Amino acid sequence: MRTITFTPEDRRDLAHDRYHYPDPRVQRKREVLWLKGHGLTHDAIATYADVSRRTVPRYLDEYLEGGLPRLRRCPSNHPQSVLVEHEASLEEYFQEHPPRSVKQARALIEQRTGDRRGLSQVRPFLKDHLGLRWRRVGAIPVPPKKTVEEHAREQATFLEKEREPRLEQARRGPRQVYFVDAAHFVFAPFLGCLWCVARRFVRAPSGRKRYNVLGALDAVTHRLIRVTNHEYINAESVCALLRAVAEAAVGLPITLVRDNAPYQKCALVQGLAASLGIELLYRPSYSPNLNLIERLWRFVRKESLNSTYYEAFEQFTTAIDECLDGLPTVHKGEMETLLTHKFQMFEDVPLLAA
Repeated sequence: MRTITFTPEDRRDLAHDRYHYPDPRVQRKREVLWLKGHGLTHDAIATYADVSRRTVPRYLDEYLEGGLPRLRRCPSNHPQSVLVEHEASLEEYFQEHPPRSVKQARALIEQRTGDRRGLSQVRPFLKDHLGLRWRRVGAIPVPPKKTVEEHAREQATFLEKEREPRLEQARRGPRQVYFVDAAHFVFAPFLGCLWCVARRFVRAPSGRKRYNVLGALDAVTHRLIRVTNHEYINAESVCALLRAVAEAAVGLPITLVRDNAPYQKCALVQGLAASLGIELLYRPSYSPNLNLIERLWRFVRKESLNSTYYEAFEQFTTAIDECLDGLPTVHKGEMETLLTHKFQMFEDVPLLAA
């Protein structure tokens, strides 16, 4: 195997250009050289750089012939240049009608330009010329009789008039604000992704056991007070949580930010809250994006459940409890980053056309 010695200047250029050079083909060449400089075998370089085994020595030869300037020379792709002629009109069209796949994009390009290209040509054109990326479509919860704009205004008013003044008090000290919600962890596979050679499978347990966690998350300290069971969450569960919050009180006014589920608003709950001196602040309907604790539940699923096999239900619930118990210690840094008081709003987001 040939040995190549890079100058310190070349090493710096390779480290930069493998990510930042404007032509992705040059980026790939620089990546191969950068990996070579770290002593990897040609087989390993081909795997990590996503090139063929025969391409690696060819890029190395180019470097030996003319150094880094030689690696900047890439043959022009004439078929793609035809697409570039239609770049402006296609960019405008795909902004309003994003394709579901590269195959569909190719069909739409042919329909609008009369020019048919291979998938290998269309894919880099979408990324490098139109700036498109493969992104998951998001959902906006909206009440049935309201528009997205009306719902966004209602949420903005709630934030400004109700929630933010209380959060500001909590940040300064004279109030405790908790975000309340229930999570229902079903004893079933939580499928995710793994770095593995072959695809792995998880045995699905039988039955539909679930672990219910009703939590109150302190918006400032990130302390979690919780009530758990294996059956269901109801008004009695909420009352148990209210008593637990009251027991943990430190002599400050308490506000619980919660949703509009019937068992959260019933007379039993409201009467107990009043007797304990706890304010109940109800979010607008269809507003999970305004609930801080929703982020916590997603973290728990990712941290302790995704792509993990638990043979027994007790192991499953223990994993959840250990994750929740570790929030102020093991996961403290992650919570400080995750549980900020910035909430996603939907007043100005691109909507998928009907």
